[in-house]
Amino acid sequence: MATNGGIDDNEWQKLPCDQKVQHKAWKARMTGYEECVTLFRTQNSDQSPEFMKYVSLMKKFVIDSNENAREKALDAVFAFVEEANIAGKTVNEVSSGIITKCLNARSKMKERAFDIILMYIEIEKQVEITEELVKGLENKQPKIVQACLELLRKGLSEFGSKVLPIKPFLKQVIPLLDDRDKTVRDESKLLIVEIYKWIGKQTLMPMIQNVKPIQMQELQTEFDKLDLNGIDKPRQTRFLRSQQELKQKMEETNIPSSVIIEDPNLDMQEDLDPFEMLEPVNILERLSKEFYEKSESKQWEDRKE
Repeated sequence: MATNGGIDDNEWQKLPCDQKVQHKAWKARMTGYEECVTLFRTQNSDQSPEFMKYVSLMKKFVIDSNENAREKALDAVFAFVEEANIAGKTVNEVSSGIITKCLNARSKMKERAFDIILMYIEIEKQVEITEELVKGLENKQPKIVQACLELLRKGLSEFGSKVLPIKPFLKQVIPLLDDRDKTVRDESKLLIVEIYKWIGKQTLMPMIQNVKPIQMQELQTEFDKLDLNGIDKPRQTRFLRSQQELKQKMEETNIPSSVIIEDPNLDMQEDLDPFEMLEPVNILERLSKEFYEKSESKQWEDRKE
């Protein structure tokens, strides 16, 4: 079929893949995305120059204006992140686009968005991912906030608190226990429970001491259900690219999570000081006006006071 200008509407089919994905017709882009998956999966090396052509395009993939095309675009992005050595350079723009355009979309798209975010963690971009998810917690759409909380929980559950430290996001999560949206409140509670598994009561409780009594009661009920010496003992189940030897070692041990592992190299828990999480207080402002006078007094009774 030809247009008024005499140009075939399907002329785009002759274009190379990197041009199809930039075409104004969504069907052309969708076809290009599908071809990208095959292209990325069949490269002989993770440093293939073919990947370089798409680095600047990844951010556009995840915000495609057509939902059908965007769904296929996410498949291509996932293949790129998993296969390309250079994928880490795309983390901020891609994850930001995913958070705003894909986490509130239909379920299949949301699932693939989750896959991409967690794959970025696997290729050791957990710091950047945490930063973007924390930004997402400020989004005005409850679905996006809930999804960001869920991603933090899944990341923590799978990779552990050594890989995904709790400190950068805990302060932002606590206020969401009182959010007006129930899904956000519920997901916040689930995340706090997951945090409890990894750092324990002694470390966590000082950090959540200002939580409302009713919320604390709900949390305590969930804490009491946990068997941290048995089935609920946290254990890393997914590994960074640099942890493949550790993964192999854990697989070779083939022991259940209820067994305490003595090898210090297998410790997946974050060393977290609860005092580091507290808001700083200027204690000098709280000293009485007479403090300095008495501390310098010649009378020992004054200095003692």
